[in-house]
Amino acid sequence: MKHVTRSIFGGRLLMLSLLATFPLSTLRAQTAASYTAAATGSSLAAYNLLQPTTTAAVRTAGTADEGYYNTLPIGFTFRFVGANYTTVSASTNGWLTLGQSITAATPTNSLATGTPRPIIAPLWDDISFGTAATPADPALDGDFFYQTTGVAGSRIFTAEWRNVRWTPAAAGPVTSVMVRLFEGTNVVQFQYAAGTSGASGSTRSASVGLAGAAGDYLAASDLSATATFSSTTEASIGSRATSGRIFTFTPPGTPSATRGSVAKEGLQLAPNPAQGQVQVLGAEPGAVVSVFDLQGRLARRYSAASTLDLRGLAPGMYVLAAQVAGLPARTARLAIE
Repeated sequence: MKHVTRSIFGGRLLMLSLLATFPLSTLRAQTAASYTAAATGSSLAAYNLLQPTTTAAVRTAGTADEGYYNTLPIGFTFRFVGANYTTVSASTNGWLTLGQSITAATPTNSLATGTPRPIIAPLWDDISFGTAATPADPALDGDFFYQTTGVAGSRIFTAEWRNVRWTPAAAGPVTSVMVRLFEGTNVVQFQYAAGTSGASGSTRSASVGLAGAAGDYLAASDLSATATFSSTTEASIGSRATSGRIFTFTPPGTPSATRGSVAKEGLQLAPNPAQGQVQVLGAEPGAVVSVFDLQGRLARRYSAASTLDLRGLAPGMYVLAAQVAGLPARTARLAIE
């Protein structure tokens, strides 16, 4: 009997040890609806194209109107809605899935019931990189690009739908959109730029947001700076975003949002190298950001850690430090071009 009692007691100790090692939030199943979403962007924010030398992705099947790109390497392990992934597959119609192949471009959008799941959708609608009715026009038609940047521990995977027609009947590029996946924090970010053509040619009705299992989603109300996000209502979006609009989705229990982990986790910067502005992820709410040159001299200070205006700073290497009173600073190196 004593032996059984010790076994039960030992099991309780083991469980307490596991709970102490892993925060309760990480033991619960994550859902798309549990992500925290925020809309940012201003006249200072710039849409940063992938490097001009980046090669467009090769379509697995289909056309520039209805096609898809399967099993693209992320370059690191990315955790989304409670599961780990190392690849994504993207549709020409402004959405991607993780860890599996796509068999149809699926222009008909539904974050609530659409498949295959999970889904990350910066602009899920009937969009196109050109029009099937005319020959390809390099001056007007866009393409899909992807790349991974940064160093191990703070890498960023970016997928870009550049110069898309929304809808395919549009006279020219209506918008460009990006998805960024951040290593470590597992943050998802959307970024938008307005194109040269405002006309669509027909009705727009996009879904924008994240989706997990069937019925689990988080959808944006519109593409404005005052957008709200709902897990019960999926909006039909018809107006494009202004250049510089950014939506950031942060998973629950992410180390960057936990005060006890501040000393362990660094900042993440996008883009890096940067020109004109940089987005700061991983800072404590209300943190003051200081920018130092490599000689340790203060170059600039910002009262809030979000979108930093870098104009006026000379090209070169810098160190950013974000700090809240009483907590260790979090740092990152930044290259300004």
